[in-house]
Order: sequence, then structure tokens, then C-alpha cells
Amino acid sequence: MKIIALTDKRNSQGAMTNGVKAAMAMGRVGHDVRVVTHEALNLEALHWADLVVAFGTLLYLRHVSQAKWISENKLPGTRFVLWYFDACNPAFRHSQHKVGAMHKIAPLLDHLFMTDHSYEWELYQPHFTQLMQGVDPDEFNHKVASYERRRCDAIFTGTQMPIFGEREAMLRQVAKMCSLRWVGANPSRRVVGNDFFAAYQTAKVAFVPPPPKCVNSHYWSNRLYLAAGTGTPCLVGYTPGIEQHYEDEKEVIYFRNDTEMKVKLILLLGDTALRQKIGTAGRARTLRDHTYDQRVKCLIGEAMKENA
Repeated sequence: MKIIALTDKRNSQGAMTNGVKAAMAMGRVGHDVRVVTHEALNLEALHWADLVVAFGTLLYLRHVSQAKWISENKLPGTRFVLWYFDACNPAFRHSQHKVGAMHKIAPLLDHLFMTDHSYEWELYQPHFTQLMQGVDPDEFNHKVASYERRRCDAIFTGTQMPIFGEREAMLRQVAKMCSLRWVGANPSRRVVGNDFFAAYQTAKVAFVPPPPKCVNSHYWSNRLYLAAGTGTPCLVGYTPGIEQHYEDEKEVIYFRNDTEMKVKLILLLGDTALRQKIGTAGRARTLRDHTYDQRVKCLIGEAMKENA
């Protein structure tokens, strides 16, 4: 199949975008893929493709009109889909512009794929699938550090924003209990790829808090897959639906309230064998079921169903 991945090639930090990683996976599973930037897309390229997969950059204000152009000019058999990797919910004040753009774009798509299922996007797009971010195996194909010789107790990688006040309160509790390494509180200093893997090798436990209470269920951070892929055992705030991705007390450990969080954090920190067991199993599950290769197979299968 001929596929256009419509995306920027590098993010603001110079790292490879998720769109490029997904495009590489499409190529690995046997498709003819072209990575095309928004500025480079033209009628010739559009008419070459059987499937156009856009990513989050389509929601930038300067690109919203391009969705209408694609929908009006693509050939009848060409499918036009969006795979969006971040929160997009009116409850998140920092994503209001994304919500507005999505309202305009969603009706123009043949299929909408989102990691965020906390808002009823099915009302705006009848072909909707929750499809979480994948892991690029090349970024996780490294030796996992000894579970005994890690210099900090817990690690968290995520930005600091007002909407995440509950999360920050929870992180303060963790910091009172043990040594916590918080990487990426400043959005301009986020760690990705090999640096992400290396950061997690310094910690005994990966802390993955639940989403804000203001959102509905069936939303959790893509950070879970990246953290579990490092082999560091994950202590995860439970959200309904998440258990379908990792089995509790075998591949990760879930907590449902502050008391559970404290008890299970102490348990993990005091048991090296348990940390190794959970970390090893979580990493194996990630590299088996949660890679970009697995995700794009699902995306392409769903997107092309009506053309079968």
C-alpha cells in the first residue's frame, strides 16, 4: 500500500517526531511510505497515495485549512486519517486550541485515531479508534541496568502545568517518602529516545500518576508504554481500561488511592527481586504488544476496512 505520513520531521527540540517513527514502522511491515511535510504536500503526492496519515501537526492553526484541501482533492479511494498523540479535551485548559481545531478537522476525516478517549469524539467522527502511542524498539534495544545498583528510588518524567496540580501533590508525597528524580518539569528539557531510556536506568521505580480527576475514564498517559519499555518497574495510577494493556502485579503495579500508592511504593523499594520480576515482565509485554509496528498494523487495518 502507498502511504503518506503527513508530519514534521523534527520537533522543537530537534528529536525525531512520532509521525516519522510511525512511518518507519509502516515501512517495516511492508508498505511503500513517504514522509511528507505540510509545506511539501501537493496534488501529485496526494494522488499517489492510497492512505494519508496525518499527525498532531495538522492541528496547528496554520495547517487546519490543509485538512479541507486534502478531503476535497484526494482520489475517491484514498483514505484520510489522523492519529493524534496528546490530550484533547475541553477540561484541559492548555488544549483549548487543539479542541477547536479538532472540531473543524474531525468531520473531514475518514477515521480518527486518538490516544485520548476522555472526550466523546465519536460524536464528531463516526469512525473512531483509541490507539495508544507505540514504542520504537530501536530506542529500547539496550541493556537494562542492574536492579540492585540504581542511585535514586523513583523517577517521573513529565511537565509542570497548573492542570496537573493533583499530580504535583502526589509527587510531593513521593518525594517525602524517598529520593525522587523529576525529569522534564520544564517542557523545554524533556527527555526522549535514548536519553529517556538512560534516565530510567537510574531509578528503582518508575512513577506513573493517574490523569487529572477532571477528565473521564479511558485516558492515561502514553508515558506508561515508554516507562515500561525501559525495564524499570512501573507504579501506575489506575484508570479503567488500562488493565487490558498491562496485567496488575505481574507486568506493572496499579494503585487506586494515596494509601495504596504509599504501601505499594514501600513494597517495591524494599524488594529487589519483585522489582526485577515486574520490570522484566513489563518490558517484555511492551516490546511484544506495544510497539509502533503493532500499532500501525491496527491503524491500517481499521482505516482501510471500508475499502476492502
